Amino acid sequence: MYVMRKIDRLLKSINSFIKEEEEEITELVPEFPGLEKVPGYIEGYEKKVAKLLRTQRKYYIDGINAFVAKDVTLDTLLEHIIGELFKSDGFVADMEEETKVYLAMNISELTSVIMEAIDEDVAFEVLSVRTTKWIEDWAHDLSLLMQLNTHRAIEDAFMIAIENGDGIEKAVMTIKDLPQFDRARARTTAITEILAACSRSQWEAYQQSPAVVGKTWRHSGSKKNNPRPAHVKLNNTTIPVDDKFDVNGHEADYPRDPSLPGSERIKCHCVLSPEVDERILGLTKEEKEKIRQEALEQLK
Repeated sequence: MYVMRKIDRLLKSINSFIKEEEEEITELVPEFPGLEKVPGYIEGYEKKVAKLLRTQRKYYIDGINAFVAKDVTLDTLLEHIIGELFKSDGFVADMEEETKVYLAMNISELTSVIMEAIDEDVAFEVLSVRTTKWIEDWAHDLSLLMQLNTHRAIEDAFMIAIENGDGIEKAVMTIKDLPQFDRARARTTAITEILAACSRSQWEAYQQSPAVVGKTWRHSGSKKNNPRPAHVKLNNTTIPVDDKFDVNGHEADYPRDPSLPGSERIKCHCVLSPEVDERILGLTKEEKEKIRQEALEQLK
């Protein structure tokens, strides 16, 4: 069972990283090329997101300051923000582009590593059409959700300021200090989305690998984490590779699947492992490649 031992080591190294990702990230198990890049992916993506959030905050502060020079009321300023500044906010386009780059890079790298661990005869060549489309769709949806959350926070802050009879200067200071613009949000976003990309890499590798017939949900424990009962219950649950897990009433292909609500995604530390049919591993390279090509056709 050399192949399964190799996969278990790969799983253990990913799991080890996930347990430590909230601490200082330094390195992963070096025997798996590609995995050592994951902390760099998170840190790089975090920096990009943090910069975009700072740019977005500056856009609103500058826009507000330019408008309040006209000696307006908070009500009029809020109307200007909703009617003009929200419409011209360029965050979605910029965030979407950066997210596509990082997701594609991370998923391609790890899919290659995982497929090689499962079966060296079936090497990674290209992402499926379905995953390529998933990257594009989720990059857009994530960016839009983040922007909507920020817009809602700004509007709520001004509504509270109006109700409290605060002045414009205090309202502007409140906007500057919103958590929607801080580094912690960038950090949480980077960890969640890059680890989601890791899960997507597993899904992609399992779909392309002829010998993988099932997938097992593995709960990573409670270190630095408050275990979710539904995730604990799923531990060691194995289902066919094409089926979906029932995560507290929500369907998901893998941990941190974007189809899940934030309460089931954010800071989830679970992973997958493959169930391999040893008989298929014994087929010729040509036979396995034919199965892989058929699988890719199904993933359009």
